[in-house]
Amino acid sequence: MASTTALRPPRKAHTAKAQGKSSGGFHQSWYAIARSDEVGAGSVIGRDFLEGRAIVLRGENGQASVMNAYCRHLGADLSLGKGIGNDVQCAFHHWQYGADGVCTKIPASEKIPKAARIFKFPTVEKWGLIWAFNGIKPLFDVPEFVGYDEADLDIRTAEAFDLPVEPWVPFTNSMDFQHLRVLHGLKIECDPDAIEVGDYRIQYDVRFEDPNYGVFDQRIRVTGTNTIALAGRLSGMGILSMATGTPTPDGRTHGWSVTATPKNEGTDIERQSRLEIGEAFFRRLIQEDEPIMKTIHFHDGLLIDADRALARFLQYVRRFPTARPVAE
Repeated sequence: MASTTALRPPRKAHTAKAQGKSSGGFHQSWYAIARSDEVGAGSVIGRDFLEGRAIVLRGENGQASVMNAYCRHLGADLSLGKGIGNDVQCAFHHWQYGADGVCTKIPASEKIPKAARIFKFPTVEKWGLIWAFNGIKPLFDVPEFVGYDEADLDIRTAEAFDLPVEPWVPFTNSMDFQHLRVLHGLKIECDPDAIEVGDYRIQYDVRFEDPNYGVFDQRIRVTGTNTIALAGRLSGMGILSMATGTPTPDGRTHGWSVTATPKNEGTDIERQSRLEIGEAFFRRLIQEDEPIMKTIHFHDGLLIDADRALARFLQYVRRFPTARPVAE
């Protein structure tokens, strides 16, 4: 069962006692595990994930599944095995598990114990990424761009950053307007009181002016505590950007970016240019943040009036539910 214990923001966000990781587990969010094109039909790959390891299996039927990586027999890493039809076969003793995590075959025995199953994370494939939800059942949908369908967009997906902090820490930037103004030089127009803060997502409209590109009108959605999606326009051009972070056992966050633009707007060359602009904008923000995120000991020490929006984000993070479904 999920824990909903309110947690204080950490004094050291990169330690094991960070907000997203506690005795109750990690936040119950959707986490990107791999790019879709990394996992071919009938193949399996491994990823360090949450406090352990997971595999991504794509059966011959084309469906992707994310599961705990360790065989119930003796704990061998299933990513060293291979795909057999829609199953994964352990390399050690050839136990097989289906896409639901249930053992389907034990060569040395005709009887399969009921406990011979590995945890299967709820799995969705979208935006060129394979996502796993940290929980028994998803509490909300996979992150999206407000007002856009995946089929209507040209999309680029890439690995974007690796930082020694928990996933929620970089996404304080989503409502740290003081930071966006001072470090990144953005002119922000946003009323903190107009920000919609729900149980599992935050949404608001904002206008900001970038010194390199001009005025962006954005509809922003933060989903869970680890993903931000910006859907907006720059000088009439539709440019969409998403950033998401996934926790690893060593307390780091592995980040992914998705850049998109509407297929029905402009020529191939114009859409290519918009994707390049979106990627360049995001890369600049990451490059400017990186040295700070690599050394920060995050805490909400002396918040001032300019931090009203940030304070709301921190309250949202504190009450966000956590879980350790693999352990349970």
